[in-house]
Amino acid sequence: MKRQGFEIPLLIGGATTSKVHTAVKIEPNYSSPVIHVNDASRCVTVVSSLLSKDQKSEFVIKTRDENARLREYHKNARSAAEILPLMKARENKFKIDWNKFEIPKPAFTGIKTFKDYSIKEIATYIDWTPFFISWEMKGSYPKILKDPVRGEEATKLFNDARKMLDSIIQEKWITANAVIGIFPALASDDDIEVYDNAGNVKEVFHTLRQQSRKTEGQSNVALADFIRPKN
Repeated sequence: MKRQGFEIPLLIGGATTSKVHTAVKIEPNYSSPVIHVNDASRCVTVVSSLLSKDQKSEFVIKTRDENARLREYHKNARSAAEILPLMKARENKFKIDWNKFEIPKPAFTGIKTFKDYSIKEIATYIDWTPFFISWEMKGSYPKILKDPVRGEEATKLFNDARKMLDSIIQEKWITANAVIGIFPALASDDDIEVYDNAGNVKEVFHTLRQQSRKTEGQSNVALADFIRPKN
């Protein structure tokens, strides 16, 4: 957007975003207003402020001040955190006795493709708690259905969702396809080496190791800790 000379405001939102990430990583790279919005329903008031001749300037200044404050807080918090040297963190890795751990042999190795997989089966694995949260009904499923305050509306919502889900399955609104791969792998420090069946390295995944100081009994883990090491 910056390269192409955009001047329109940029709204950042969604489950994987945050005010801090927006302030630290995104706003410094764009000259026009950058605003974090929690969810789509909040966009209305933000856009209204941006379109208003009377409110826009004050709103933009207030947002930039807030982002600057968040950047300063983030910088101070990071500098206060005690970071271990990488070698020290590796010494405190998650330890598995690989001599005593029997690794199950998979039914196949390589790539497997699933075409038009059963939506009905997939539906049995739905975690309904985030569904209610997205409708601003906080509470875990199925307890929320019995909640003295939210229970009645939560049940209506759930029944409507199940009805739509049944239509999706019966009328085949969508199809589910997937590709999975299972390959031999070994760990080398914080890296995961993936091999073909002939033993040649086909890919290396570089994982990150936690380097903050941990309390007694806690490990500085990396994903590579859970793969059998080369040695």
